[in-house]
Amino acid sequence: MNRLALLTLCAALALGLALPGPAAAAQDVYTLKLSVDSNENHHRNKGLHVFIDLLEKNSNGRIKVEFFHSAQLYKDKDIPKALGMGTVDMGDPGIWQLEGVVPSTAITALPMFYGLPAKITKDLVDGEVGKLISEDIEKKLGVKVLGKWDFHGYLHFCAKPHPVKTLDDFKGLKIRHHGGAANAMRLEALGSSPILIPWPDLPMAMIQGTADGFVTTFKSFESAKLWETGAKFAVKDMEYYLHNIPLVSGKFWKSLPPDLQKIMLDTWEQHIETARQICEDEQATGEKLMKENGVEIYY
Repeated sequence: MNRLALLTLCAALALGLALPGPAAAAQDVYTLKLSVDSNENHHRNKGLHVFIDLLEKNSNGRIKVEFFHSAQLYKDKDIPKALGMGTVDMGDPGIWQLEGVVPSTAITALPMFYGLPAKITKDLVDGEVGKLISEDIEKKLGVKVLGKWDFHGYLHFCAKPHPVKTLDDFKGLKIRHHGGAANAMRLEALGSSPILIPWPDLPMAMIQGTADGFVTTFKSFESAKLWETGAKFAVKDMEYYLHNIPLVSGKFWKSLPPDLQKIMLDTWEQHIETARQICEDEQATGEKLMKENGVEIYY
């Protein structure tokens, strides 16, 4: 072998050794940006932290999660668009944030569910109906639904000016809601004026008098200490049971190798019942702390 051929062979071998093979590529680290607009101590975030810890453990550190709470990146109403554009990798928006694209997500907000036991709604979304809605979301938004929906709790009515104990007490109040046609129509039917205000903007709206009250879960009320805005009255009317849906952008999902996709799906299934129990426990705690802080709840 002449000198030129030998140099060429050595160069080829060196390049071959420098290039990452399949084994090295399998160890790539993927950074997952997860965005929610709820406060850090909110029950949804506590459940998501369980998922994050398990995911990083189950993937042996191959998936690293950057968690952005309190609308540091996006308000939940903007999450579906951001996921579609691939500017965020994961969100957990409420069903009311998705009905503009997939109207069937609003099914549990229909009047037939007002005041019904939560088990009816839970069985519905865990069954064939929930599966079909999830498939529709995936097709229309180009995302991946990781699995069963998060529990979020019952929606209740809260007010600042006076107690709400009769239908007449609803009348004339400017009430913040979180989006969705059914929520606005329900408030109108009760005699209130619905106002769409994103969650992070609610405390200031209450202080400034833009809103006289709001509909939310009791844990959400407590997590934001909304009694400090003057909201001292609530009625536990169980308007409907809310859920959040775990969505991963199609761009991020397709970037993952099949084994990491499976790990994400399995980890969501592994954590979901723990997250749901956190929700149930936190809702009870939120109701207790509301009363301890002077909120009058009418049952």
